[in-house]
Amino acid sequence: MFIDNPKRETGSTPTESHVTGKLQGYKHFTPFGVIGKPINGQFRKNNKKQKLHIMKKILLLPLLLLLAIACRDDDDGGCCLPPPVEEFELTFKTKTESGNLILLENFSLEDGTLVNLNRLQFYISNIRLLEGSNEVAIKDVDLISFERHTDTEQAEAGETLSISGVPAGEFSGIRFGIGVAPELNGNSPSYYANEQPESVLSAGIHHWNSWNSYVFAKIEGYFDANGNGVCGGGDSDETITYHTGIDELYREKTILAPISVNERGGAEFSIILDVDKIFNGVETLTIADTPVAHSNPMILENMVVTTKIADNFVEALSAE
Repeated sequence: MFIDNPKRETGSTPTESHVTGKLQGYKHFTPFGVIGKPINGQFRKNNKKQKLHIMKKILLLPLLLLLAIACRDDDDGGCCLPPPVEEFELTFKTKTESGNLILLENFSLEDGTLVNLNRLQFYISNIRLLEGSNEVAIKDVDLISFERHTDTEQAEAGETLSISGVPAGEFSGIRFGIGVAPELNGNSPSYYANEQPESVLSAGIHHWNSWNSYVFAKIEGYFDANGNGVCGGGDSDETITYHTGIDELYREKTILAPISVNERGGAEFSIILDVDKIFNGVETLTIADTPVAHSNPMILENMVVTTKIADNFVEALSAE
């Protein structure tokens, strides 16, 4: 059988089997792709597009070479590219006269009052890192709840917020709101459920519809009112319930301390909540006088007590 075997150029391959004796054209293999040489005008249109594609790659090559030279490897693995954003871990821990707060366990306040808490939580919002006179916003709002602190291990670990998207840099401190900032507090849980379902504000369990406000802080438990060494024990008058809220009780806290967000490893920063100072801080709160108070603007006595708690919260928070 006769086989037509035409001479082919080096680096080329026929587009159809040469066994048929009908060589329609051939392709060249190049570093930029495969191109076809037109024979009888069959590849003319495709060849024009391929040439444009190759030209783009040729023009791009010097830029890539410059980038490779500029982004040299050094001891720190540095590069001319902008530093990546990192994860910032913000941890809240507790402190009492007996050590870390453990829910459902007795501890004494500075004034000698025996207390046993079963709930302690509060919102923080408008979280910012301080960079000279500038503020770098890193998170809008979150809920700090110590509900898992029922044993020593968890109490020592604290509660950690992992905040992503934080730029690398050297910062002089942190500032945040205690409670829900007014621009956020004015929206209902249904708004967040529809617009920002991932937000902690989308749950209505910590919201007062009557006062159009979130409950900024909840402190609940028992105290020993009669001095028998038992907190609660079925006595309703030994119940502690303090709920703060509404815009008037929103406070801000600034903690000045060096915070270094590393380009490769992120950063960690711990804050201590001194539980005793919630009751005995800039203002002294005698639990036995008013063991239950909500931030009801219609009841002056309640507002006096919850205002004390809001003010004391500012002093109760500090760097570890």
